[in-house]
Amino acid sequence: MNAILSRLRRFGGWSARHRSALLFAVALLFGALAVFGARGYIAERVEVERARLQPARAMAEVVVARRDLVRGDVVAPENMAVREVPLEYLPRSAVRPERFDQFVGARLDAPMRSGEPLVAGSVVGADASTFSSRIRQGIRAMSVLVDEVNSVSGMLQPGDRIDLLFSVRPPVALGQPPAAEVTVTLMQDLAVLATGRQVRAGADDGGAARHFTAITVEVSPEQAQRLIVAQRSGKLTAMLRHPDDRRPMSERALDVNALLGLPAPVRAAPEPAREPGPDIIVGGRGALVATNVPVAAANAPGGAGPAVDPRVWSLLRLGAPDAGAAPPSTPSPVSPR
Repeated sequence: MNAILSRLRRFGGWSARHRSALLFAVALLFGALAVFGARGYIAERVEVERARLQPARAMAEVVVARRDLVRGDVVAPENMAVREVPLEYLPRSAVRPERFDQFVGARLDAPMRSGEPLVAGSVVGADASTFSSRIRQGIRAMSVLVDEVNSVSGMLQPGDRIDLLFSVRPPVALGQPPAAEVTVTLMQDLAVLATGRQVRAGADDGGAARHFTAITVEVSPEQAQRLIVAQRSGKLTAMLRHPDDRRPMSERALDVNALLGLPAPVRAAPEPAREPGPDIIVGGRGALVATNVPVAAANAPGGAGPAVDPRVWSLLRLGAPDAGAAPPSTPSPVSPR
């Protein structure tokens, strides 16, 4: 208790000696509180008056020029941006972000200032007429005929990515049985540019079933050549893949034997082709017919005659036999006269 009283006496003595400084500090503290309170009150009143004088307006996003553009510039994501504009000031033909894909690749028909909204009337060559401008430099667009199954039952949309499988029966040598059909991955991760006449996703389906007989894919010139040969030789099947999936597929060929785990059928080696030899004309009576005599038959005892490499064309007499004579069972070669 005495210690507390002693401290109070010391504080009273210090306050008496520094009374002016203490009063100034207290006044400064209350002044700061008053300033901050007044500032908050004034800001609140300003917002209330601003809301009364300028009621809240509906805002809408619109595509605007990112920088100053001149007539003839191509509309692209690099030179356009999205900003919010009061709906009452928005032009009726202003391009909204959800419609911007329709105007990519079009050219400006009039210059634009930075921040100016893009309107449909200020561009030329929009939508399907500028399909060629959507193709990248060095790339080609090629249409592929498909049926309902190959078009993934109409679910393909422009912007999707697909793989193309090629099914064909390999050619075999003359006289051999037909080979089993083989399926192989022809091309992978191709971008779909159009399905039928639809060049943007969800543009004209209206929720109804979509039917088309061709899809347009993005290929290199070399891939276009392979695709033409494949279309004329076999059947193409499209497989839809996830837009973020870039993993390559196996390109191993698969036939029914490999699918069932059966050994591949062994095919007989084709007979070697015989080279043509010189023609030998043999005279005689009666009708003449041409036949070929192999070398081995000619060299055999009692064969058709002297060996000719590799075959002999003989004209044999197959006329009517003498009266009373039995007809020969087989044609007999005659020697030249």
